[in-house]
Amino acid sequence: MPRMKTTDSINKNDFLWIFPLNVYAALMRSLPGQSPWLVYGELSSDEFDALQVSDASLAQLAVLLVSAQQKRVDRVLSALDCDVGARVLEVGCGQGALVDLLCSRGFEAIGIDRHAAVLANAALAHASADKLVCCSFEQYRDDAGFDTLIFHNSARYSLPITLFHKALELLRPGGQLLICDEFVVCNNDSIDPQPLPLLAHVLALAKRMGFEVSDCEDLSADTNRFQQILVAVLERSQKALVGLTGESEADIQRLVTELQNETDASAHGARTHVLLSLCAPRSVPELKNQTPGAPVLRSAADLTPESYRQVFEDSFSAPFDPALWSWKYDSGRGASVVAERGGQAVAHYGGVIRQIVYFSEHRKAVQICDVMVSPQERGFFSRNSLFFKTAASMLEQYAGYKADNLLGFGFPNLKAMHVAQRLGLYDKTDELMQIALAPQLPEASLPDDGWRVCIAEFDRTLRAHAEQLWLQMKAGFANAIIGVRDGDYLSYRFLQRPGLSYNCYTVMYGQDVKALAFSREHGDRQLLMDIIAAPEHLEDALLSILRSAGQNKPYHFWLTAGQLARVITQADHFHITATGIQIPCNRWSPGPETQRLKDAWWLTAGDMDFL
Repeated sequence: MPRMKTTDSINKNDFLWIFPLNVYAALMRSLPGQSPWLVYGELSSDEFDALQVSDASLAQLAVLLVSAQQKRVDRVLSALDCDVGARVLEVGCGQGALVDLLCSRGFEAIGIDRHAAVLANAALAHASADKLVCCSFEQYRDDAGFDTLIFHNSARYSLPITLFHKALELLRPGGQLLICDEFVVCNNDSIDPQPLPLLAHVLALAKRMGFEVSDCEDLSADTNRFQQILVAVLERSQKALVGLTGESEADIQRLVTELQNETDASAHGARTHVLLSLCAPRSVPELKNQTPGAPVLRSAADLTPESYRQVFEDSFSAPFDPALWSWKYDSGRGASVVAERGGQAVAHYGGVIRQIVYFSEHRKAVQICDVMVSPQERGFFSRNSLFFKTAASMLEQYAGYKADNLLGFGFPNLKAMHVAQRLGLYDKTDELMQIALAPQLPEASLPDDGWRVCIAEFDRTLRAHAEQLWLQMKAGFANAIIGVRDGDYLSYRFLQRPGLSYNCYTVMYGQDVKALAFSREHGDRQLLMDIIAAPEHLEDALLSILRSAGQNKPYHFWLTAGQLARVITQADHFHITATGIQIPCNRWSPGPETQRLKDAWWLTAGDMDFL
């Protein structure tokens, strides 16, 4: 079912859910049989074929829905691999119907849900009220541990790496993780971000984190038949649902359309419904009492910045700056995976989310940075190494066709690039080149005296110029990939970056601002970090800036080799050398082919996180 969003328009106490679950709850409780379940059901081909959906009455369809949901619940219960009396936790329990059923069968069942209003309206016949706990999965604590964890259409609300890490914490050694949910299958090369993870990536991550896959039962066909019935019932009940839920007709219609799209995706193999049974490692004492043991993978956002100090300083021989770390990764910018032991990072594969323009389309990319492994954890760079495990886990979750971020890119040195290529993580798309003035600069064809470079303050007026220059620049890069360089980005990158200060310049022609640039000192030179201008003015603006430098602090500019032709039409004006910095693309998770990305990136020193 679609992901939830908050709403305060519910007008009946029985439906104190959040959208769209309030709609499903209202629907199921308005039908004959009043199903207590808010889960997908399953229909056999015989049941479905025996009913002509278009000719069936609403009552007939309702009976099928209710019985189909009960069948799915029975299937989940039959997959339990624990004895009566075992401790079972349901995550996302809603009003506790499954917890109540488990208690009636002799299990010590507990349910957690983050929505207090839903729990407050639970009707329990066999379980006591204290068996339902208002808490998020991530924050829940239980020292006794559980024999089985159940996620029934609720796994989708947790990042897979967070789900598995927390499950390891809550499960007893050898305990069962039971997941019945919907996942994405990457069966084409379309750019199609999805709110659900790829099943292949989830299974790979589970094994990487120590789980054994006991069973993966494909329920897609039976579930798709249920979805078709559900869509038909929703379509016929739209007007009634407006009154029952307080949602608008437009919202109900959008929900029907979204569910129809999901049903079509399931029918065409782009989505799959499975029942996963996973077995936790037989012994995981390090997760219970923080004694030394194997490092554990988890989302890097779970640790405090100070947790990264030691591994950072050991890896880069430079002081760790918590403010710089927060500048990079806070406020939803981070997309990183960490391996930690005892709450301290021992390996980290960092990612920062960037807004990009991908061949004229607005997309997102994840920029790889702060790749580090503690010296004592280093060894052969194999697929058992922490480097590989953190890298593969990050790319699977954050980059590719179905992820929020289409591309992964970064600036590794040659050694790191070769290791990643050998492990199948990266392909090379380009490299950074250094541009400086030619030692003997020809006077012919230089910008005329109308061009001048002025130091400037990035105030409100200049920011407005920056917005216009960025729009002109973006329009000229329809056949390339370029990171967004609007006013918000420039302010964040060059005004808010802790620890460094940058010079801001305007390049004028007469009274008109033709380019905006930023630089900083870099050894015995000045490094031109970025230049924003219409494509037709890039070369004149760059030459003007390079010529404006004094003899003691000449400028140099870093640019991807594949984009040199945009700023260099007369090679004898420039001296070009290699920096040794490679530009990779993600090869691990399904995404655009390397050939499509080769020489397409416009990247400068300003795109790098550490300058």
